[in-house]
Amino acid sequence: MPKRSDKRDSVKAEYIARKSKGESVNLRELAEEMEVNYQSLRKWKQTDKWDESLPKRTRGGQPGNRNSAGKKNAAGSHKGAPRGNKNAEKDGAYSAVFFDMLTDSEKELAEKTPTGSRAALEHELQILKVREHRILEKIAKYESEPEDTLYINSLLDMRVPAGKGKNKQDGAEQSMGMYNKGSAFARSLKLQEELYKVQGRIATIANSLRALEESDRRMEIEKKKLEILEMRATGAIEIAEPDGGEDVDML
Repeated sequence: MPKRSDKRDSVKAEYIARKSKGESVNLRELAEEMEVNYQSLRKWKQTDKWDESLPKRTRGGQPGNRNSAGKKNAAGSHKGAPRGNKNAEKDGAYSAVFFDMLTDSEKELAEKTPTGSRAALEHELQILKVREHRILEKIAKYESEPEDTLYINSLLDMRVPAGKGKNKQDGAEQSMGMYNKGSAFARSLKLQEELYKVQGRIATIANSLRALEESDRRMEIEKKKLEILEMRATGAIEIAEPDGGEDVDML
């Protein structure tokens, strides 16, 4: 029995997360971003029934919908929320609903994500360094390819339904295929742009961490200054007993 891919669940989670926000998901682009085979991704989507795992749509605007942006409710169209309503109360109810939509692996990831300032910055820095390493590997791969090497950037299939009595699903018969190809050099340039963005963010985080370290050092210096001022004001210096007894004040 073939081994189940480690990325199968993570790709599904990413697809569901994007669709839940009302985004349009291009499977080929998703496969490239998640670094999986496009045909495998399509097979997983059908076998694991990704669309059936999506949250049920409710009446009214969906997440990300902006149909009513810039408009106002007609006067007298409704009476508003009933007396005592707590819809806007910040009690974590919305967060609870959000976490109910996550898979077990996503919940585990969310729980392990650091929330402190320094820890969050260090966590992001680690992820960015991994991404930087992957981009550099891809750039090196494309730069080692012959100059005339071409890669398929996009594929447009012109398809027609099957004949009468057959399954008329998309892709039953293919009449034409149009391919858009790009060179290894062009892909390398695109990756260079992404690399600059990642390295820029890395530099920003490094500066933030450096500022936190300097702040900690200043706090330690100020603390020592206060201790010295206190000793000068009281004239007392704490000295430990030779036998490990309690400290005594020497005037």
